[in-house]
Amino acid sequence: MADAVAILAFWTSVLLIAYGYLGYPLVIYVLGRIHERPNRRMDILPRVSLIIPAYNEARVIEAKIQNCMQLDYPKDKLEVLIGSDGSTDSTSRLILQAVTTCKVRGVIYSHRRGKAAVLNDLVRVASGEIVVFSDAASMLEPMSLQALVSNFADPQVGCVSGVYCVGKAERNLDAAQESGYWRYEKIIRVSESRLGGMLGAHGSMYAVRRDLFEPLDAAVINDDFVIPMTLLMKGYCCIYDTRAVAWEDAQEMAGFSRRIRIMRGNYQQIRLLLGKSGWLRRPLVLFQLLSHKVLRLLTPFFLFAMYGSSAWLLAYPGYRTAFAAQTFFYAAALFGLNSRLRAASMTVIAAPYYFCMLNAAAIVAFCHIVSRKQNVVWKI
Repeated sequence: MADAVAILAFWTSVLLIAYGYLGYPLVIYVLGRIHERPNRRMDILPRVSLIIPAYNEARVIEAKIQNCMQLDYPKDKLEVLIGSDGSTDSTSRLILQAVTTCKVRGVIYSHRRGKAAVLNDLVRVASGEIVVFSDAASMLEPMSLQALVSNFADPQVGCVSGVYCVGKAERNLDAAQESGYWRYEKIIRVSESRLGGMLGAHGSMYAVRRDLFEPLDAAVINDDFVIPMTLLMKGYCCIYDTRAVAWEDAQEMAGFSRRIRIMRGNYQQIRLLLGKSGWLRRPLVLFQLLSHKVLRLLTPFFLFAMYGSSAWLLAYPGYRTAFAAQTFFYAAALFGLNSRLRAASMTVIAAPYYFCMLNAAAIVAFCHIVSRKQNVVWKI
């Protein structure tokens, strides 16, 4: 009986992991091709408010402001709003200097309240029909704003996300892993977008209709997930436009602490979203949420079940091989904690390390949620 339970646990875990990472991308690709929603784009030029929240971004804020000034969008229809959330470095001073020399509006907050509060305040004073959110470290390609807003010619479109790309200057091995992950995510999001149901935008650059924006709860961590999902639940479409590109250094998106924060935000928002009513009216979105997001968060538990059940079944040759393969994989990930070994071994160590790092962050984030450890500001 115990062996039967272990076998069931092993194969259930294998199938769910395989479906989450391979099966769902294939299914959503096929659905996107069969039921592709017509993409209605037009060259429109609504007034745009580009909103940039910042906390201790002195290293990049001047480059970001210059990047905003170089965007190929009519200057009389572009408003740039930068908010410093109680920064303790020279970010606030640099923003105020830019106000006098560039066409930007700077808002300096004396106390650190968190990103959601800054976004709420800046949207409240924004004058644009379309609000574009962008991280301070993300550099936008010149035509990105025009690409984003062209999608709003369709009244059913509520949110449009641009593409996140890893900066060429950061093409080391860790950057290659990060870039590879986002290329994989891009494939999935393009397929979801064909159905009008992209799950989550990129915080580096995404746009929403200002009149559809709902103030965020102060506890919200992943605004780029909550806002699109809220609009999807209302019946609006969320689109992924690969013509709008934001470049960012890999180190800005990498790091264990940042991954914990992102995963914690995913747990938090999924818990809230699944508790809402109205899913019967949006069954496809629910299917996408469970397949794309929920299964990813459950993957660490499936990995534990796989390893534990194959250890229990060591008497059987096939499961003994599976246990040995998993042990080798996790050992490679542990060696990957040494950056020199990651660089020397290429993907043999780097890929297992990156995969395990993502899932370890999900476990730590889950523990934070269970223990009610909260952190609504920018960094852990």
